[in-house]
Amino acid sequence: MAVLQRHEAWNPVALRAHQDLADWAGLDLAPRVGGAAWGASDMARLFRECGRRDVELRDLIGAGHARLLALAATRRFDPVLSAVAKSAAYCAIAITEPDAGSDLRALATAARPVDRGYVLDGIKQYISRISECTHFIVFAAVQRVAQEPSISAFLVPRDAPGLATEAMRPSGLATVSWGRVHLRRTRVPIAARIGGEGEGFSLFRHHFCYWRTMIAAVAIGSAQAAIDQTAGWMKSRHVFGAPIGRFSHLQQTMAHWIARLRMAWLLAESVAEQIDNRVWPVADAAMLKAEAIEAALGATEWAMTVFGGAGYDTATGLEKRYRDLLGLRIADGTSDVLRSQVARAFLGERLYDLSMSRAPSDGRASDSQSRRFW
Repeated sequence: MAVLQRHEAWNPVALRAHQDLADWAGLDLAPRVGGAAWGASDMARLFRECGRRDVELRDLIGAGHARLLALAATRRFDPVLSAVAKSAAYCAIAITEPDAGSDLRALATAARPVDRGYVLDGIKQYISRISECTHFIVFAAVQRVAQEPSISAFLVPRDAPGLATEAMRPSGLATVSWGRVHLRRTRVPIAARIGGEGEGFSLFRHHFCYWRTMIAAVAIGSAQAAIDQTAGWMKSRHVFGAPIGRFSHLQQTMAHWIARLRMAWLLAESVAEQIDNRVWPVADAAMLKAEAIEAALGATEWAMTVFGGAGYDTATGLEKRYRDLLGLRIADGTSDVLRSQVARAFLGERLYDLSMSRAPSDGRASDSQSRRFW
């Protein structure tokens, strides 16, 4: 990370092309596309270190959402992945819509089959890196006559005809662009479809199992740095003739957050190890992302209060950590939605279907289909 000291004003996506960082983009890609094939465990440790400096450095290392392309049972996306590994390309992911977020079944963006391809129409929003990316991975509902729409994913170049972007202003995570994507009769070839029709759910689960693990690692690192900073303040800040670190209520609360973050990291190591063993612990990854983010937010907010007025000063850096973590709480699955996924895995499908106002799955879902976490 020493090279980053020379870059006070930086965009993490743009920094990927810096000669000292040239190999970082391909760390978690396969050697055949120029990657280093780092496993999830090693990447989680690196993401944590990025978070210790700045949450936004999550965009500096690894392939990011381009990893989803590697999940398809084809090598036709290898040229794009090779470009990503060389920092010559970057993929943003477009899922959320004005009236649909966590419920993929409700996506309104349509993919209408035409000769040798599809025509995409719809609006996606709250997308990071809309200006920096070269491609969008778009989730859409394929519409065929007399069939239920099937959720599928497509790789769409940013300069595709009919694709337009609209800037929005985030309250955090602001070193990269953020906004909407408008798709108006955007035609893509059939080769742009990632996987088969209807494989969008599977691609989503597998990709975000990995990505949520990395986001959790970033958050843990950020909060651990905030605690370290606060420990130094507790030793140096004097009130009534002695350091404030002598107060037991501060010591007790610090111990609480240290333990929460430590437990979150142990879970991160467990999830990453499972991924390295080609297991996709979707519920564990959901649990990890939700609880790691909430622990990181709680620890950082506490750190700000210990600093008092200085904690509210941008010079301290804590308020930026807090705002960026708020963004991570929402991105890639909110804490409430992810906790619902954990409960769904524990209780089984029947109660989940009822909570979604859907009829139980033919009455066959039962407690025997649920998962036990201990």
